[in-house]
Amino acid sequence: MIDEYASILGEPIELPAWRKARGTGNLPAQGVPVKHSAATAHNVLASPAAPPGARHARRERPYRAFGVRTAASLAASLCALACASTVQAADAVHAMPTDAFIETLAVITHVNYTDGAYVNVHNVADDLAWLGIHYVRDYAPGDSPPFSTYVYLAQRGVKFNFLTGSKFVEAIGQAAKLNAAVPGSVAAVEGFNEINNWPIPYHGLTGTAAGLAVQREIFTRVHATPELKGVPVYDLTGYDEKTVDTRADSADYANQHVYPQNGEQPTYNANGDRWMGSAIDVVKKYHLPLVITEFGYFSMPQAGWYMIGVDERTQAKGILNGYMDAAAAGVKRTYVYELLDEKPDPDSKSGEMHYGLFRNDNSPKPVAEAIRNLTSILNDGAPHRANGASQGTLAYTLQGMPVSANSLLLQKKDGRFVLALWNETPIWNREKGKPLTSPPASVELDLGAQVSRIDVYDPLVSATPGASHRDLRQLTVDVPDHVILLEITPANTPGT
Repeated sequence: MIDEYASILGEPIELPAWRKARGTGNLPAQGVPVKHSAATAHNVLASPAAPPGARHARRERPYRAFGVRTAASLAASLCALACASTVQAADAVHAMPTDAFIETLAVITHVNYTDGAYVNVHNVADDLAWLGIHYVRDYAPGDSPPFSTYVYLAQRGVKFNFLTGSKFVEAIGQAAKLNAAVPGSVAAVEGFNEINNWPIPYHGLTGTAAGLAVQREIFTRVHATPELKGVPVYDLTGYDEKTVDTRADSADYANQHVYPQNGEQPTYNANGDRWMGSAIDVVKKYHLPLVITEFGYFSMPQAGWYMIGVDERTQAKGILNGYMDAAAAGVKRTYVYELLDEKPDPDSKSGEMHYGLFRNDNSPKPVAEAIRNLTSILNDGAPHRANGASQGTLAYTLQGMPVSANSLLLQKKDGRFVLALWNETPIWNREKGKPLTSPPASVELDLGAQVSRIDVYDPLVSATPGASHRDLRQLTVDVPDHVILLEITPANTPGT
């Protein structure tokens, strides 16, 4: 929740006392106004029954899912992101290239916050490179820091989604200037941030009408700027989607914010909360591809209700699962809030200071270690094709997958497959403010034919295999409450 300026269109505003409080529903948090009504688990109408293979989006749908398996009997009664208890399919599953998956990973930075951790722009660049993430969301260059800061980051391979604010004309100009200086460094331009929290007046309009009008002008200006040719426009956030029927001539991508509350999992919770699923459902009517430009957990363990923090390990589980959930649902890019803990908070007085992947002293939290492990595992491999893998498909079945579990099939450049499995069981006891660990699900993988090797990785632990198996067709796997990876080397793969 980046509150960009102290005034909107030159008119002073008073930020709410809760300032950047996060939420995804209409349940109050100890008297605090709640955000993100689109993502509530209770206020969005249930999605229609999904057809067999619903997680493979039909061609006309904007959310194309790769490598996901689901049983029709359960898909019809659960959200499109919930996996079936038994995968029953003999047909091959299309794999998502690992490069394409890594392109979905993104993070929020606050380079314009020069009074905290972000003042060290070299740390920002080094941290992103260490994570293996290139895409960031930030405000367009302004008065501080200097424009050269953004050039430096762009030259280090950073690709920006630039938010616009009250000075949106100047912001678009600065984005164009950077994209001309470092071609390809601007990945997107985004409309106003959370107009429900920071309303804007515009040409005599107020509220949603003002926000939608500004968004149309941003869309027109970006697409009329030669230096931004091909750069998409992300929609604004904070309006009530139920009252808006179309985003034609306003946005190239639908845009949502998702903050699971009560320490819950991103997608499946036994109480029916579907934080990410509900956010996705409410914008499907626009028939646009989707980005999630804010998603996260803050690592300040708390008991209570709704907007509460979790410990660092639980933060890591939730973010890894959310990245996978979003990719499995076809979300183009997911921006985690945020790269760094902005300022020291040794007494844990402000959850806002604990969203970072890195602590304020730039030491990595478990979530940063896990993301680095994930990208290292997926990037490993020479760019040659394995025999029999040219079609990017793998036939397999999964027996014993509970309704809370999920899967996503990926493929490396060298032809090896990576099957991601995760089980969204409870991870936080909100009454006690303590982590929860459920027994893993015992799932049997059957590949239908013998493979050369299966290596099992847990990104929360290491970038090296925790177990390796050779010359086998079936494997029983314990699927925990967070992402694990099975790297499958087909038979007759060169080098095996």
